[in-house]
Amino acid sequence: MATLYDVLGVESTAKPSTLRHAYRRLARKHHPDVNPDPTSHERMAQINTAFQTLIDPVRRQEYDAVIMGASVTTQSTPDPRATHTPATVSVRIAHRLRQHKTPIYAISFVPDTGQLVSSAFDNELIWWQDGEPERRLRLEGGVVSTLQAIENERVVAAGCSESMVSTWSIRNGAVEYWRNSPLEWVCSVAVSPDGNAIAMGSVHNVLQVCRTENGDALFAGVGHEQSVTSIAWSPDSRFVATGSADATVKLWSTATGKDLHTFTNVRSTVTSLAFSKDGRWLAVAAVDLSIRLFRLADLSLDKTFFGHQKPIEAMAFHPNGLLLGSVSRDGAVGLWNPVQGRGHAKIEASGQALSAIGFSPDGKRLAAGGMDKTLRVWDLTFAE
Repeated sequence: MATLYDVLGVESTAKPSTLRHAYRRLARKHHPDVNPDPTSHERMAQINTAFQTLIDPVRRQEYDAVIMGASVTTQSTPDPRATHTPATVSVRIAHRLRQHKTPIYAISFVPDTGQLVSSAFDNELIWWQDGEPERRLRLEGGVVSTLQAIENERVVAAGCSESMVSTWSIRNGAVEYWRNSPLEWVCSVAVSPDGNAIAMGSVHNVLQVCRTENGDALFAGVGHEQSVTSIAWSPDSRFVATGSADATVKLWSTATGKDLHTFTNVRSTVTSLAFSKDGRWLAVAAVDLSIRLFRLADLSLDKTFFGHQKPIEAMAFHPNGLLLGSVSRDGAVGLWNPVQGRGHAKIEASGQALSAIGFSPDGKRLAAGGMDKTLRVWDLTFAE
């Protein structure tokens, strides 16, 4: 595959002056004003993209990371945990669970028991025990796209279909259900970790947060310039992060509804967000196939990872905060070391897209599922 350096006809070590000379030379040859070839428009667009990326030092550094399969570290502040980070993570497949009849959309582990719960396109939820279905429940009245397992046998599921949002609260087999028709066309939904609130992002750039029990509005947030494409809650449910097609991420207070901060150096449409369990990082995945780690202590960009070949659908942090997992439309599971800024492993799990990932509360299991209807569970072992 040709690189941007190949497009400009320069070496990967080329200086800015060399890039400018190459660009001017190619523009004189391929610009549509001087070249009648029907393909000149497309060719000139490629030349412009290559030059704009490589002439910008930050974008060039990130692009170099893409073609090298590495990570970019923009902050060098020492992390005291770096010397105690496991050198390797061993991953062994424990189960391939094929009882779902349709693609798997969401998974969650029960915090107090570690039981795995999954949901699929047909709205069937399965509670798993020792690799076998312990209980099944099909939800009626909407589309399930996300779920949150909560302590004391409670699960909250939610989803959106066009302008309709549906929410189910399940406890000991009993189901409470409501539907809401927001004024905004909803395209992303997330359930708070405590199960008390639902956050919805719309194509009209608005965040809406409402009570799980009855759908009553808590607050609405306005500030994005394009659709809200991804939502994540902090582990303590005090904050909501929203990612947008405007290539920004906003951090909101759930107590006041106030827009606390906007992260701007994301580069492209946000596809997934995840908070680390210790509140140290916010992970942001984008259409440019990057994963950016922002430090919440000072709201700065800490590291950038590349490695997936197609857009990233979901991410999750390990309970100890020393491992980040990602799944993508390329069918791979990525495991990243957020402290040391490097990849731990890439698991070629499926030939089809993966859309859900999660770690067990004790950190000993990893689960992922997607379009092939198979829920895979791996055992994790950390070694110094």
